[in-house]
Amino acid sequence: MRDELVAYLLGDLGPDESVRIEARIENDPIWQHELERLRRCMAAYEADPEACPPEDLVNRTCSFVQHATELAPESQTSAQLLPASLTESHDPSESPRRWSRADMVVGSGIVMALVFLMLPALRESREAARRLSCQNNMRTLGTAFGAYAEQLGGTLPQIEPGKNTGVFVIELADRGLLTRAQLAELLVCPSSELADDVFSGRIIMRVPTLEELEAAPLDDLQELIKNMSGSFAYRIGYFNTTGEYHPMKYVGSGDAPLLADAPSFSVAGFQSANHGGYGQNVLYQDFSIRYKRQCLDNDRKDHMFLNADEQHAPGRNIQDVVLLRSEVVPVQLRDR
Repeated sequence: MRDELVAYLLGDLGPDESVRIEARIENDPIWQHELERLRRCMAAYEADPEACPPEDLVNRTCSFVQHATELAPESQTSAQLLPASLTESHDPSESPRRWSRADMVVGSGIVMALVFLMLPALRESREAARRLSCQNNMRTLGTAFGAYAEQLGGTLPQIEPGKNTGVFVIELADRGLLTRAQLAELLVCPSSELADDVFSGRIIMRVPTLEELEAAPLDDLQELIKNMSGSFAYRIGYFNTTGEYHPMKYVGSGDAPLLADAPSFSVAGFQSANHGGYGQNVLYQDFSIRYKRQCLDNDRKDHMFLNADEQHAPGRNIQDVVLLRSEVVPVQLRDR
């Protein structure tokens, strides 16, 4: 519930998911209560997004409460001390059942401590919601890949020499499996730098036609091929020992990765910078999705973003699985 509500508040859900969540909120008081609580927490987070609880927060809070109690009148610190909500004020003009000044100080300190303690949990919940939204996007793309394979007798979009990796999205669009507008939304992982650029208007995501690619000026072409597959990397194939290029084949295996969050040169280990740089979502050829915190295959120790020569380039044999960023072109890498 919390992850879905955080995604809803952040605007990371698609139209259908948003309608479903809004209907649940309207009819479920528990969801309504949790929504309001998250809104308050997010307001505190937005006021100071870099804030984090000090390491000694618990000790400081206890000391704060003890100090405030010691400052209270002796009658309030005796063994007969009443609950905070029932303590008597010593101001004769006040009602006998109002909060005292000491109660207010202690209560404020506790509320402040709770807010600081919830900030890391809010960040974690926010990232979990975005990771879930990214998986939902990939699941829709997987459905399109499945329809493509059915139309073409069991093959997936092939990247031929001379074409960049991101051309697979043109294949999906030209086959009418997803519109270009749908792809422009699905290809952006909410937990990525690209998402920040798209949401701020610095980058406009669009899926070109092959004709637009061929006619684009060099500067525009470089930007197109860099961003056309959005936040993801795609497996394109391998070169055999004689230098002959072999496009990827569809085998339908749950062990054969097909699409993943694209790797970044700025992240140690050359994995994805999406999701905080801690891992990547991976779509497999059986169209299942897994979140992997490392890039190595557990059995073969094969890095999913680097080939046997430790290059971000097509594989060197049929067992050398590599998923490549949108701008990689097989023909440019063949003679390395």
